[in-house]
Amino acid sequence: MTNYIKPAFMITLCLFVPPLGWLFMYKYSTYDRQTNLILAASCLAFFIYAMFVGNNGNLFGSETGFEIRLTPEEFRDKYNAAAQRLAPNLGLKIEEPLGDKSFTHEFAPNLKLIGTVGDAGHVTELKILTEPKNQDESFQTINVLGLLIATLNPELDAEDRGEVLRDLRMLKEVSTEGTYDWTTNRGWVTYSVHADKGNVTFTAVLK
Repeated sequence: MTNYIKPAFMITLCLFVPPLGWLFMYKYSTYDRQTNLILAASCLAFFIYAMFVGNNGNLFGSETGFEIRLTPEEFRDKYNAAAQRLAPNLGLKIEEPLGDKSFTHEFAPNLKLIGTVGDAGHVTELKILTEPKNQDESFQTINVLGLLIATLNPELDAEDRGEVLRDLRMLKEVSTEGTYDWTTNRGWVTYSVHADKGNVTFTAVLK
């Protein structure tokens, strides 16, 4: 049985960490050169397929910060799951279907979500347009923004999501005074906030 451990380990490394697998193969492989080349090429082909085709350009999934590709309905499902988990009593779920094109959803009269969908059918940008008139509306906006962050960066815990809000100077309330622009990045998402004349726009750009 021990005769199979090193070859199995070598192939596993070649499949998932090609450089280490090749090094292991160079030092310890008992196969001839042609067999090694065939194994290396096959494992590399699998690695490339898994990264760029098998998982929509994402080897490990969006939860580790790699490229995010979500259709509008996939975004809605993930957002609603985050809303159910983190804010089940706030009524912030997106009930209606979003279809497969650019979409708009109104959480409240002064709180709107706009999604831009690219040619491939994936969401490329999300905007939250808000003009809070009081602390309640400001609190609602921050909760929606927090849910958006939890949806696009599910690897972040509550403290990390709070850090994103701190980077955007929006942890406690949404200020409608003055003009300002702030930007921060998490994984493959760029978050920004722009305010002008009482109108505030949060933007999440998905790469």
